Amino acid sequence: MQRSKYEVDMCHGPLLKKIIAYSLPLIFTGLLQLLYNAADIIVAGRFAGHQALAAVGSTGALINLLVNVFIGLSVGANVLTANYIGAKQEKAVSETVHTAILTSLVCGTALIFIGVLLAKPLLILMGTPEDVLE
Repeated sequence: MQRSKYEVDMCHGPLLKKIIAYSLPLIFTGLLQLLYNAADIIVAGRFAGHQALAAVGSTGALINLLVNVFIGLSVGANVLTANYIGAKQEKAVSETVHTAILTSLVCGTALIFIGVLLAKPLLILMGTPEDVLE
């Protein structure tokens, strides 16, 4: 079987370069998330005033919590997938990937409704000032 140029064999040979190549996209994802939050703060602070800036700051922790929960779930799916790839169980790999995709679609859709219904109560629990809530 011919190996694709995008496949990396993590089971054989030296690991340092492979681990670095694997971790760079994760590092860049974190940096992009940080830059996105910084851009929100800059735009809100510059053009929308102090209440908008406070609103961005108060929701940042809640958004980071949700993003990190889904990152944790995706890491778990990656571990299972890697385990099945290493065991050469192609059917289990396919089932794991499809289950992860379906789970993310269902959870993402549910999160829309949960977010709309629970955003305000969660922000109140977090101690967000009244003038920033709306």
